[in-house]
Amino acid sequence: MIGMSICKKIISICLVTFLTLSLFTLIGCGSGEEGYTVYVKDAFGNPYTSGIIVKFMDGDKQVAMQAVNDKGIATKTLESGTYGIVLNFTDTETQYHYDTELEVTPEETEVDVIVSLMVNKSNVEKLTVGSKELDAYYINSGSTYAELKENSRNYFLFAPTQAGNYEFSICDDANVTIGYYGAPHFVQENNTAEVKDNKFTINVKAEMIGTNGTGTSVYVLGLDAAKGVKNCIIGINRLGDPIKTIEDEPWTIYKKTVDLEKYTLSSSLSIKEFDLTASTDTYKIVLNKEDGFYHLNNENGPIVLVRLAKDCKYIACFKTMLDRSGVSKYFFDEDENFIKRESYSECLLEYIEYVDEDNGVYPLTEDLKYIIQQRGDYANWWNPESNGYMFKDDSGVNLTNINNEIAWLFMCCYAE
Repeated sequence: MIGMSICKKIISICLVTFLTLSLFTLIGCGSGEEGYTVYVKDAFGNPYTSGIIVKFMDGDKQVAMQAVNDKGIATKTLESGTYGIVLNFTDTETQYHYDTELEVTPEETEVDVIVSLMVNKSNVEKLTVGSKELDAYYINSGSTYAELKENSRNYFLFAPTQAGNYEFSICDDANVTIGYYGAPHFVQENNTAEVKDNKFTINVKAEMIGTNGTGTSVYVLGLDAAKGVKNCIIGINRLGDPIKTIEDEPWTIYKKTVDLEKYTLSSSLSIKEFDLTASTDTYKIVLNKEDGFYHLNNENGPIVLVRLAKDCKYIACFKTMLDRSGVSKYFFDEDENFIKRESYSECLLEYIEYVDEDNGVYPLTEDLKYIIQQRGDYANWWNPESNGYMFKDDSGVNLTNINNEIAWLFMCCYAE
């Protein structure tokens, strides 16, 4: 009986001990700790993966610290409570901005900390805008916290160091409108970008970037801040590699179809001008297949010449055009789909080597006729509805009596 009583007591003690330990485990041991997580990222959601230490603060007292990992995350297990979040940056040369009022609590154990660069006020350039000289500050890609002059336009400069397709935006809800206003040497009065949802993109190609890693193309951003708005976060996000455009397509080089010889205009001949107001049948341009040149009215008539090296009445000669840029045409189908781009510069340079030195002319060939007509059609030289229209009076008013069917002859003359 005594042994049975002792056994019951031992069992009771064990049971009580087990229940006590279990209850302690549930409400005591370990229940005073929480796992807290801080996600450090920029305004686009990209993580800051290095150079940042997260400090957990109890008032002014630092409780713990943790460096962010390769995903921009800092995790710490602490006694359950409310902790303010303070960031330390190992990059002391750069100024950063973030919300210093953020905290973690037992109810909200995770928090996002959005970090933005601050504008370096020492990296400033003067812009001439109209009659005013204004300050413009350089900013980098990523998100940048900018102080603004309210109810005014604020200027910032972006010099990319990497080719790409860049999106420009306002990342917060500030009442600020962003736009693109050209380059520092010529600031546009109006925004020239196609802005949608307060965003626009610029395609920056490799040739726009300096070989030493510095941006050679500088873009002027204008921010119009509403009354009462004193700051915002500017976003410059590289979306990817530059978008391929028709400018990246290879050139089709037009090659001459005839052998060239030095041309000298006979001293017995004089240069005559075409009357571009004449009827279409006034001038008949006929190719002489033996000499390869066009003649007037019949194959043995006065030779037709092209002004290759001396300016004509309405526009610069081809040599001047080549010195300034080039001579080409872009071809599109009826649905405006790109077909090819054709360069005539190389062919014209060959012709120019053989022109008459005194008059700067060479006889009209199939090549030159084709080039004049193709380039003129592309540049709208004889389209009175276009800004490219060549035929204007001294006041810049379009001449209304030009016969567009023979207008291409304005680059030509004839000798008789």
